Amino acid sequence: MYAHSYHPPNCPQNGYGHADVEDPFRCQCTAHPYNPFSGESASADLTRTGLSANATDGKNPLYPVSFTAVTSCAPESHLEKLPAGAVGIAGLAPTRLALQAQVARTQNVANKFALCLPSGGDGVAIFGGAPLFLLPPGRPDVTATLAGETPIHRNKDLPGYFISATKIAVNHEQVQLYDHGPLVVELSSRTPYTVFRPDVYRAFIDAFDKATAERKRVTPPVAPFDLCYDSRELGSTRLGYAVPQIDLVLEGGKNWTVFGGNSMAQVNDNTACLAFLKMTGEKGNPPAVVIGGFQMENNLLVFDDEKARLGFSGLLWGRQTTCSNFNFTLTA
Repeated sequence: MYAHSYHPPNCPQNGYGHADVEDPFRCQCTAHPYNPFSGESASADLTRTGLSANATDGKNPLYPVSFTAVTSCAPESHLEKLPAGAVGIAGLAPTRLALQAQVARTQNVANKFALCLPSGGDGVAIFGGAPLFLLPPGRPDVTATLAGETPIHRNKDLPGYFISATKIAVNHEQVQLYDHGPLVVELSSRTPYTVFRPDVYRAFIDAFDKATAERKRVTPPVAPFDLCYDSRELGSTRLGYAVPQIDLVLEGGKNWTVFGGNSMAQVNDNTACLAFLKMTGEKGNPPAVVIGGFQMENNLLVFDDEKARLGFSGLLWGRQTTCSNFNFTLTA
């Protein structure tokens, strides 16, 4: 039943399970492995696979922990477009078969995880609610000093993480939107750059264009972006290029603030582009905003499925550290 709670697009549907030919008293359950990067999907049997990960005290890896997880195999052709070295996909949606839910059940820990995506090098994910300490030594637990927290909402049609925003601001000025109600915001690490629904995108781009009217443009812009600048003239701060900050004002009043380090993509030696895109191919009732991986980089995110809360640190450059600064050295 849990394997069928979400049916990926373009996937053949062949029932909830079928009798095993060799053992008619054992029923095989059908799952639907899906590669969100290539769009490929298939039908396959659920199986159990032995996995191993390191326990941690939040400062170092301690020792390996092995456990069995419910998984599904997929044809090798369905692994296309995965990052180099990847051999599969671990789902982290708020579902019963997501990796963090299975870790919580098998290890008797909280159903929550902390995700710290790097801009280069290795990042870190911690399951079960452990603290996280990043180099240099002596810094406080990042999970205990978050910049904000907001409720997580569920979508009955999609197994993702959704939060709610009340407005968007550029350089502290509210972006004037046609839709004055709450804005549905999805978080998607598989989306390279944050995308806006077309009506929101147009208003946002106009606001950022106005706020940077004195900055030297690069024309034509470098695809897929619409606003590009001569990066030699932007100036810099410890939070990235000195460009207007972007704020998502979230339910509960906290701001998800995007500084130059997460708003500007360096596309060549002398050009940086505003790394936000217009949503395309939307169907039904799409979210207003999908926060992508680039805007999550070096921003610790804590997904608490038990309390339905999302915590976020803000850009860690402001703390003079990054998501790559976890000490991966095994303790003796």
